This record gives sequence, C-alpha cells and structure tokens, in this order.
Amino acid sequence: MTSQIKFSLARFILKPVAAALLLIPTLAHAFVISDIKVEGLRTVTPSTAFTYIPYHVGDDFTANDSTRVIDALYKTGFFSDVNVGRVGNVLMIQVQERPTISAIEVKGNKKVETEKLQKALKDIGLSQGHVLDPQALDKMKTELQRVYYSLGQYGVQIQTHVQKLDDNRVFVSIDIYEGKPASIQQVRIIGNHDFSESELLSQLAMHPVSWWAFWSSADQYSKEKMSKDLESLRSFYLDRGYLKFAVDSSQVTITPDRKHMAIVINITEGQRYKVSGVTFSGNLLLDKATLDALDKVKTGEYFNRKDVIDTSDAIAKRLGNDGYALARVQPMPQIDEDNKTVAIDFNIQPGDRVTVRHVEFTGNFNTNEEVYRREMRQMEGSWYAADKLDRSKERIQRLPSVQQVDQKVKPVSGVPDQVDVDYDITEQLSGSFTAGVGYSQSEGVLFNLGLNQSNFLGSGKSVGINLQRSSYQTGVQFNYNNPYFTVDGVSQGFGLFYSKQNAAQLSLSRYLVDSIGGNINFGVPLSENTYASIAFQLQNQKIKSTTYSPSWITGVPVVPTGEYPVTPLGENGYDRPGPGFDGKSFYTFSLIPTLKYDTRNKAIFPTSGILQTVSATLAVPGSQLRYYKGDYKGRVYFPLWTDATLSAHGRVDLIKAYGETQSTYGGVSQYYNGVPPFLNYYAGGIQSVRGYQDYSLGPLDSNGDPIGGTFLTAGGLELISPMPFLTSQSNNVRLSLFWDVGNVYGSYNDFSARDLRQSVGIGFNWISPVGPLVFSVAKPLNNKPGDRTQVFQFTVGTSF
Repeated sequence: MTSQIKFSLARFILKPVAAALLLIPTLAHAFVISDIKVEGLRTVTPSTAFTYIPYHVGDDFTANDSTRVIDALYKTGFFSDVNVGRVGNVLMIQVQERPTISAIEVKGNKKVETEKLQKALKDIGLSQGHVLDPQALDKMKTELQRVYYSLGQYGVQIQTHVQKLDDNRVFVSIDIYEGKPASIQQVRIIGNHDFSESELLSQLAMHPVSWWAFWSSADQYSKEKMSKDLESLRSFYLDRGYLKFAVDSSQVTITPDRKHMAIVINITEGQRYKVSGVTFSGNLLLDKATLDALDKVKTGEYFNRKDVIDTSDAIAKRLGNDGYALARVQPMPQIDEDNKTVAIDFNIQPGDRVTVRHVEFTGNFNTNEEVYRREMRQMEGSWYAADKLDRSKERIQRLPSVQQVDQKVKPVSGVPDQVDVDYDITEQLSGSFTAGVGYSQSEGVLFNLGLNQSNFLGSGKSVGINLQRSSYQTGVQFNYNNPYFTVDGVSQGFGLFYSKQNAAQLSLSRYLVDSIGGNINFGVPLSENTYASIAFQLQNQKIKSTTYSPSWITGVPVVPTGEYPVTPLGENGYDRPGPGFDGKSFYTFSLIPTLKYDTRNKAIFPTSGILQTVSATLAVPGSQLRYYKGDYKGRVYFPLWTDATLSAHGRVDLIKAYGETQSTYGGVSQYYNGVPPFLNYYAGGIQSVRGYQDYSLGPLDSNGDPIGGTFLTAGGLELISPMPFLTSQSNNVRLSLFWDVGNVYGSYNDFSARDLRQSVGIGFNWISPVGPLVFSVAKPLNNKPGDRTQVFQFTVGTSF
C-alpha cells in the first residue's frame, strides 16, 4: 500500500512537469493569448474547464506558465492527462478525462446496511455520477474499515473491482468479507473501592457470554455500546451520591489474530454527597405547595441524579399542561466540600405561553386523516397541554392500523407564542385474508376463506366476512363496526352468523349443533380509558346426536365408559343423564352489556398499562333457554428494563340457569345442573393453559370426553422481550417465558385450588408478512392421569 501511494504521488508531481518540459520548444517565445481551446472534453463542460484555467484571452503567456495551467487542471480531479501547446497565438490544451462512475455495487455486507455504507462512500466523493479518482479507492477502503472497526468487525476484508464501460464510464464493485466479529473475552474496572467489580460489571451491556448463549450479542463490541456502558456507570454512581465520579479512561485491546478483545475502564469514584436542601428560583408560576408535591429529591439523603431529573421533568410537564410548551427547568447544584453536601436549586424559566397552530400527520398512506384527527385531545388553536398531547399519542397508538407514532412539537419560526405538532405514523397491516387449505391442531384439516379489515378503506371502520369448513365446523360470519357512529364517539355495529358444528371432531363431548343468529351493538366512551357497550343478540341452536353421543345428549342411561369414567350415581351402575337434548331447538334473546378499561400504550405488543373487560349475558324471559353469564378478563403490563415487560393476566367466567330452565334441567343429571352443557366453558390450549390440549380440561361425559363446565378460572405470568438476535424487529417479534394456571369446573361449588393445572414454557409471537403466528412449547407441571397434554402448540393467520 505504501509503495502504491508513493508511486501515485510521484506520478502526480512528475507528469505535469514532464509535459511542460516537452512543450517548452513550442512555447519558447512569449505571446499574447488570442484564443484558448480545450480538446478532449466529454462529460466536463467547456465552461467548467475554463473556470479552472488561470489565464484569459489577452494575457501574456510563456513556457513557464504551462506548468501552472497543467497543475490547476490536475487539481480539479477531472483529468488523468493534460498537455499544453500553441498554434500561432492560440493556447491549445489537450485533456483526457477520468472515467465517470456509472454505478457502485456493494456486496457481502450483512452487519452494516447498504445505505450506511453508501453514505460513507459519498462523504469521500465516491458515488454514482462522480469522477473516479484512483486515490478515492484507497480512501474508500480506509473509510469502510473504520465503519466496521467501530462495530468490532476487525477481520473485515475489502476488495474493489473497476470495470470499464462505454462512453468513458466505469462500474465499481466492492466485495466485503465481514468475517467474524472479535468477541469480548474480558472486561475490567479499575479504581473502584465502594462497590465490587462484579456489581459494576452488571451495569454494562457488553460482557463475555457463556458458550450456550449463542444468540447473545453482548460480547460484540461497538463504539455506540461502549458510550452507553460508560454512561450507565456514571448513572450508577450519580444516583448514589457520587457527584465527582469520573471515567478517567477506557482502553480496548485486540489480540493479534483479531478474534478476541479486552476492555479496561479506569474510574475515580470520588466522595459521596448528601442533599442539604431544595429551593426553587426563576419565574415561579406554580405555588410552593404544587412545587413541593412535584419534588422527588429527598433532603438529608444521598444525592440521586434520577430524582433530580424526575423533578425537573415533572415541573416542566406541569407547566406544559398550562400551555408553557417550551418551559426549561435547570437544576443548579451548590456543593459544600467541607460538609460533603449539595443544595439543589431548580431554576424555572417557563417561557411564553403558547397555542397549537397546526397538527399535521405524515405516513398515513392507507388511512384517512380524519381517523387520526378524531383521536386527538389537543385541539388546534387551543392552549398547549402536555397531558392532552400524551393522551392523543396513546389513542393513536392503540389504533389497529398503527405500529408506531413519533410525536414532535416544533416552535413556529418568528412567532414565539405558537407551536406546531407533527405526528409521524408508521402504519401496519390492519387486515387479514385467509384462503386455502390449512391444518389446525384442534380442528385438523380446514378450508377457509376470510376477509377482515379493521381499517376498511382507510375509514377506521371494521368489516369482516369469514367462511370456514373443517372437520369441526362449517359456517359463515359477517361483522361490521363503526367506532364513530356519532361525532362524540358512540359506536354502532352488527353481525350475522350461521354455523354447523361437530364437537366430536375437537375430541369433545360428541354432538352436533346448528346455530344461526345476529346481533346489533352500541358503545359509548365513559372516560378517556373506560368504554361501555351493549349488544342485543337473537340466536337459534338446534342440537342433534351422533352415533356415539353421550347419555346427556340422548337422555338414555348408560354405564359410563372411557379410560377414566365419571362416578355412576344411578341404580345398577347406570348414570343419570337427564331428559336429553337430541333434536331440540332453542331460541334465545340476550342482552350483553360490557365495560372495558384500557390504559395500554399500544394495541399490538403493549409494554405498559392495563386492559380489563367485564361483560354479562342475560338470556331474557321469553327465551327458550334462560341463563345469565358473567365474564372477566384482565391483563396488566409492567415495564421492567429496556424492551422487557412483565405481564400478569387473569380470567373468571361463570354461567347459571334461572327460571324455567333451572327448574327443567336442575338436579336431573349428574353431568349438569340447570345449564345445558352445550353452553359450557372450556379450558386448555394456547388461549388458556398451554401444554394441555385445546378444550380438554375439566369434567368428562359418559364416554370419557371433555364436557366443559359452568365455572372457569385461569391466569398466569409472562416475561416478554424482543428476540435477542432480532432486536431490529422488536415491533413485530416477541419472545416470552410464561407460567399458566387454570381449569374449568362443573359448577362454582366444585372449585378446588388443588385441581388447578399449571405449566411453564416459552412462547413466540410474530406479526409476519403472512400474518400473525403464535407458537408455544410448554411443560405441564401437575398433570393428572387422564389429562391430554400437548407440548408444542400453534396458531397461524394470513395477513395482507
């Protein structure tokens, strides 16, 4: 490389000198330039060339001046050869242009995006349309190595190929062999006294990893990660009162084979300081009681930078709620070295009270702007309010068409009392299309055709039609919902459905049921987080038996069979099945009120907030079946650390018969008490207790098949995070460690905590280009004889 640079430098210096010496006889006598002609131009325009020639018509010219002309044109970088001559009094300049880059192709890069590499090349003048400078190729290798070295890719190799094309153009190909990144084998912290090295190392994201953690990138070095780790150390000490903490130096060394690295961080802890007092200065628009309530700093305790930042943010946000969007709260520490204390003064500069001039949306390619505007709580032309802006962002983020929202507040140039608010929206697939043949663990082979769109034609309305045929079910369903039936947020929707079901195909109690019906529903927001709705549903169900239907369907007493039969209660070992349901039809008219409370930060993969739903179903008098149901579902999300969330969820469902239904079907069978079993709840499977087969938990019928129950309870915990090696897909992919618990019982009185089934395992959720995919691998913890376990479970959908 050094010899090439020396040769290029010698050529660059000697060539114009040699050319000038060869032309000395032609230019031996001084003359006055009558004209200047440049020959050999192809892509460089004559006007551009003339701007670099240091002589004009009418100037005196001698042989010595030729060197100046040649030197000036070489420095442009446009030419590989320049000759100067004279024809009469005309100055003749012959040039040969360097080739122009027609395209640059980068291959082999996986760790660094092509756009980032192209930008690095452009910064050194190597891009499409530019003149190819041979020296730029050497700079290119150095620049690309710098990019890769910053990521710990010290084994990178770069080769360039230049292919000549027509019209003095070239094609530049850059082949990159990234190699394996150097792994961090050791991290040391020197200078610590009050904290152990192991405690400090636990604050760092970069560290050696065990051989089995093949997915982890914690042992891969990058400058960005190094900066974050050093900041984590500073935060650790500053949050514990070490005001004078300093990182003195950090050294990174690499082994000669470029495969391993060692990091040494030298620190000075300094003394620990306590807070002697807190004061407020500046333009105090808030009263002392309000400021004291917002103060997180604890006088008499050790200084904590996090408390100081939280106090500044709280005061600024409180002022923001009153319209002071650009309020600045500057903490001013006053250190007493003798007593090792610090007094904190918060200097408050609220600035001008501002109004919101415009609210703009970008990125909404598939959604009408009105859909987003109606979620706004911050209105144009009104005083700026930070809490209303936060609420607006949350409401937009919850829309099914939205993946991510970036909210920016920008001062209006030249107008100190106005701001604009911009929302940059990243939309996601809000519809699903299912067509073809598939396979379900619970339903076997299935044929389906479905079209569901929660943002129909960008209007925010949801429309869905689904047709399905499987061994279990043949049916069609249509749903429509308008979330803004009125401008104040009252929703209206309706649905129609028809289905023929064969429960035996789900390994359940064996019977057939034909259902047809429809519903209409209305909803109204009660508050920002609470929503109420009521649905009116009319349904007809016809029950039919199969060859092997259980006794509760046929009404014929039998001796219970199956591997684990129920306990017979009738005479001579026969069961008490009740009057049976074969061939009977039941019309029910139901009222279904629902109350929903939702504070989640987003609808898909939330990381904080609560979602609770309470609903009831009342089959009103006049229905052929009379019953009431109560259902509760709740889930809460706790953010733990970066990208990690703890989720807790629970569910309780209960159904009871009343009136004529209870008197007709109550106490007549050992399998049910009032509530016909085809109305039962079921537990087990990927939607409740993973590791157990779908719908398989709970009581059994006379054939030993699951019959469900009238009381269900389930819950669990999940630790959710992005996939360790797919952090760039954190909005689409989630990995979870879970604990599930639950079961279904014949009645509430049969509940026993000892019968609750438990499982632990790993879950995987992916919003893939072909739709949502959910997988789980679970191990049952306390399965009993007769339980149908299933380690691997999945559900698959197709999206567009």
